[in-house]
Amino acid sequence: MDIKSLAAEMMKKNYDKEYIDLCISYAINLEKNGMPIIFDSIHLAKLIGIETKELYSYYEFAPRLYKVAVVPKKSGEKRFLDLPSENLKYIQKWILENILYKIKVSDYATGFVPQKSIVDNAKPHIDKECVVNLDLQDFFPNIKYIWVYNLFYNIGYTKHLSMIFAGICTLENKLPQGAPSSPYISNLICHGLDTRLSDLAIHIGAQYTRYADDITFSGNKEIAKYISLIKRIIKEEHFIVNERKVRVQFKHHQQIVTGLVVNTKLSVPKKTKKYLRQQIHYAKKYGVNDSLIQQGINKSNYIDHLYGLAYFIKMVEEKCGSEFIEDLDTLDWES
Repeated sequence: MDIKSLAAEMMKKNYDKEYIDLCISYAINLEKNGMPIIFDSIHLAKLIGIETKELYSYYEFAPRLYKVAVVPKKSGEKRFLDLPSENLKYIQKWILENILYKIKVSDYATGFVPQKSIVDNAKPHIDKECVVNLDLQDFFPNIKYIWVYNLFYNIGYTKHLSMIFAGICTLENKLPQGAPSSPYISNLICHGLDTRLSDLAIHIGAQYTRYADDITFSGNKEIAKYISLIKRIIKEEHFIVNERKVRVQFKHHQQIVTGLVVNTKLSVPKKTKKYLRQQIHYAKKYGVNDSLIQQGINKSNYIDHLYGLAYFIKMVEEKCGSEFIEDLDTLDWES
């Protein structure tokens, strides 16, 4: 938007000078912060491509526009996802792509960041005497409406627009796990946490990264003494440590960071490769369907599951992963 042209156009229409100055000051502040200039809900609705009353209906009735999906975890526990309707999802994606992605996340955040992966999260922790892992409990649900409201307000939007953005991106006073906007919002909300923990890491000569709710420190064995201080910082930033998932891994044991081995080099755990090799062997020997029956496995997405593992391995160990993919390509998936 050309701010000078906007001012000239408003003057032509005889708007009050004080009002013009207020609008121009508001627009300049957003432009300075690298944000799209949006004046009000009418303007926002036009940019998204919907009617203003439709925008308000998504804000007002958002809680009714989700369905719950249950995803089993490896641990046997269940993860509950709040999945927005396609139309609400479209608006959340618009906010993500046009506003949120313009805000830089911490350099220490590696999850849900374009062009970054678990490999980037694990690399800084290769070949260290000690690796400390901590997990943030109820990560998304712990992020409240007011935090999201303040995020939009602090980058320059009006109180009313910040209320609309926060209402569309939250569900019943929490960040919904399943909305496309939630992961990146969580990274932005964690900027203060990342700053404090990375400052501590520098002070104690350690490396620090965070992949979503998974926090990792690595360095010499002395860093284990700082776990209580790390927990205190996390608590002061209004997050909760999952005490069951605090792990201290020394060099003489396998050190795992976001599913990857980091003892001397970056590699996929042997048990993961062994499992995939075993599944391919059974599928070749008995046929895909019979091998599933014999193992008592009931996976509706079995093909995607195996290929997903193969591509995961390829991301870390290219030659090994490519060989797995070639083996999978030879299987008769209808057998």
